[in-house]
Amino acid sequence: MFAYSVEILSDPVDYLTEENYRPPWLEDNVTELTLRGVEANKKKLIQIGVELSKAERYYLVGSGGSYSVQFPFKYVAEKWTDIPVHSFSGWEFLESRPVIIDEQSACIFISQSGETKEIVEALKWVSDKGSITFGLSQKEGSEILKLSDHGFAWKGRSVTLGKLSSLYYIFGSIFREKGYPIGEQMIQIADELPTILPSMIPEAKKGAKKLGLELKDCHEMYVLGGGVNWGLTYQFALCTLMEMCWVHATAVKYSEFRHGALELFTEGEVAVFLRGRSSMRDLEDKILEFAKGNGVKCIVYDSQGLEVDNLMTPFTLFMELEWLSYYLSLAKNRRMGHWRFYDKVKF
Repeated sequence: MFAYSVEILSDPVDYLTEENYRPPWLEDNVTELTLRGVEANKKKLIQIGVELSKAERYYLVGSGGSYSVQFPFKYVAEKWTDIPVHSFSGWEFLESRPVIIDEQSACIFISQSGETKEIVEALKWVSDKGSITFGLSQKEGSEILKLSDHGFAWKGRSVTLGKLSSLYYIFGSIFREKGYPIGEQMIQIADELPTILPSMIPEAKKGAKKLGLELKDCHEMYVLGGGVNWGLTYQFALCTLMEMCWVHATAVKYSEFRHGALELFTEGEVAVFLRGRSSMRDLEDKILEFAKGNGVKCIVYDSQGLEVDNLMTPFTLFMELEWLSYYLSLAKNRRMGHWRFYDKVKF
């Protein structure tokens, strides 16, 4: 036993620094190259939207980050249209197996790898229901692209931006085809991304580097958001802080703050605030004021003060968050793409 302990303790320690570690999605020019790659396929994505617009109902299916990116489209559909858009995680969809799925439905399957077990299984189940199917993946030739009526591989290494910008073009096209002006606005926002987002990186890095060091010993964190940014709130708490940085994180909706989180926002707690551009800003202000007054360490992200539309904020806030997660991972000496269990335990 003693010899075994000595062997473990003597293993070399891999200390991470800016010079020796950066995940692939944060390498130089990846943001712009991913967005330009999607933009170059705008015509194809718009045409896919035209084809999907023939349906009456929409079902989005994905897991993890591919689940979280669905929420802006459900939000837009409910706020500005009368089109039913439903959001599902993979296993949830397989448990539900919505009985109404038929030839008047369009099912959209999202998976970075294109091989996610439950997403492939869900797509196979839908295939004999008469529904139009669309697969979105990072990789050309992946299983969900092979099985779908329509498919697109964004190919770029920025995973969230690839998914989200592709879907802005597609749903923008769907809504526009059905006569809703919000569709054209979504397309215009997608057009602006390659210009706006890369320019945010220098400031995002500067602020995140300092914060990452300050949060080195933080083991619990709250992430507050809502509306069009609820998916990003969920993603940062679960997929980034918990999965990649091993921080116990809780996603909290601004609208539900007083039902639980209110009682726990005391001195020494840490909370990340994602500020949108909606009518909820007054509520956000009141919660932030309370948190600061109660001794909570408040980390506020507000799209660097840019004058952007609320529908742009899932992108601008993401740019700020991903650099915080990087510098936090350096401070904690955590490789973000290396897991203890995620790629080993099978479900």
